[in-house]
Formats: sequence, structure tokens, C-alpha cells
Amino acid sequence: MMKGVIRSVGMVLAAWLVMTGEAWTQHPDEMAVVTFNIRYDNPGDPVTWDQRKDKVTGSVGYFDIMGFQEALAHQVDDLVAALPEHDHYGVGRDDGRSGGEHCPIFWRRSRFDLLHAETQWLSSTPEVPGSIGWDASLPRIMTLVLLHDRRTGKIIRVVNAHLSHIGEEARALSARMMALQFSMSRADVDLLLGDLNAEPGSPPLEILEGAGLEDAHDIATRKCRSGIGTYTGFPTIGLRGAPRIDHILTRGAEVAWYCTEEQIIDGFYMSDHLPVYIALIP
Repeated sequence: MMKGVIRSVGMVLAAWLVMTGEAWTQHPDEMAVVTFNIRYDNPGDPVTWDQRKDKVTGSVGYFDIMGFQEALAHQVDDLVAALPEHDHYGVGRDDGRSGGEHCPIFWRRSRFDLLHAETQWLSSTPEVPGSIGWDASLPRIMTLVLLHDRRTGKIIRVVNAHLSHIGEEARALSARMMALQFSMSRADVDLLLGDLNAEPGSPPLEILEGAGLEDAHDIATRKCRSGIGTYTGFPTIGLRGAPRIDHILTRGAEVAWYCTEEQIIDGFYMSDHLPVYIALIP
């Protein structure tokens, strides 16, 4: 694993290609995108948020677009403080303000302009804060932003979500809601980031791919390794056989590079999910 100081996707890819002897030139319009379930601040975890927050925030500082899941309000505040070059949007799923977990989206201020932002609850009443959908046990949300990329002139739609960990019907119907968003999209590039609690080939992924989105893992020109899983738990032994439930799906762009980050703190990962990152060429 690369050392934590090498955090730019382009730098990581360049270093990996040097080691493997492959030729590669970074595209001038390339953007680095990450999705990361940072784990809510649970004092009972083997590594607490206070112990791991610097690793978490330090691992994402060079990314252009970021989607986080399970972030409580004070964790969002920590992300904001550690990412001064980025703007963000996101609300709490319990009340539409600060209550409960957030699915915030961050973007690099020097490159993107915010055109639109909204939150929808993944339920039959998507505009009702705190509403619970179908067989889910908790409120679930999707965060949506429209960004103008000043470098390319393109419009980018970004959706970030965390689907139910229990309800199969809720996951499938939530995927249909998100698929509808993308079916109506007139953006040049579409991005879906999130912990979908669903593996490739499952109904939520089939629904989303049926809406024209592609799994970045599958279309990436290069991957850092094969057999990539994302839900590991904190112990490093959890990587073996880990399911791939954290995803980046896209439409209208190429994926030059796909990988996960495996930074370790005293024998534990910095979250119970590995961050997934890509180099995207719009």
C-alpha cells in the first residue's frame, strides 16, 4: 500500500505505473473522485473518531469531488475544517438540518461552481424530512448537486446516498428513485457515489445500470488490484472476502483508474469501509 502522504490519484497511479513499467500521461481534465463511508462517531469502536479523524480527513484532501456517508454533524464540521479548499452541501437525515447522519458532497472550490443542491428522502414522501421508506428501519437520503466544471465547461450531476442495511425492498425502490433522477438528467456527466449495501449483480445495481449508469470498477482502464472489496470492518483481517458494497457509478465519462485506500491505525483500518476512488476523465 502506498504511504498516506501520496494521496493524489494521479500521483498514486503514476507511482504504480512506474513500478509496473507501464507508460501513462495524466489527462489535463482528469478529476479525482472518492466515496467514503467514514463510520459514525461510535465511542465503542476499536478506533474512535478522535483517534482516526486526522487519517480520514488527510486521506481525501486532494480529491476534487467527494461523497461521504454516516457523517454526524460534528464529523461534517471536522471535514469542513480539514478541507478549506472545498465547498460542501448536505443535511441530516433525521430532520433536514443537523440531526442524524449526513451524506454530504464536497467539491473543489477552484474548479466547480454550484448550480443546484437538494436532499430527497428515500421514501414514498421524498420531501418529508425524517420519513422512512418501505421496509427500511431508519431514514435514508440522497444528496444531489449540480456542478459547473469551469475547466471543461461541462455540467456534472452528483448523487450521494446510503441505502438501507436491512430492507431489500427499500434498497430496490431507492435505486428506482435514483435511477429516475438520472433518467431525467441533462447533465454532461452523471456520478452516483455511495454505500449502497448491495453487491454487483444485485437488484439495486441492476436497476441503476438499467438507467444507463456504469460501474466504475468494471469500466476502469486500470485497477490497483483484483478482487476489490470495500466493507471490511475495522480489523485488517476483514479484507479477505470483503463484499464490494461501496460504489461509484458514472455516465458520460471515462474512468482511468479505480482503487481503494487501506490506511491503518494500530492494526485497524481508519473506517469499517474502505474509501473507493477513481480518476475520471469527463
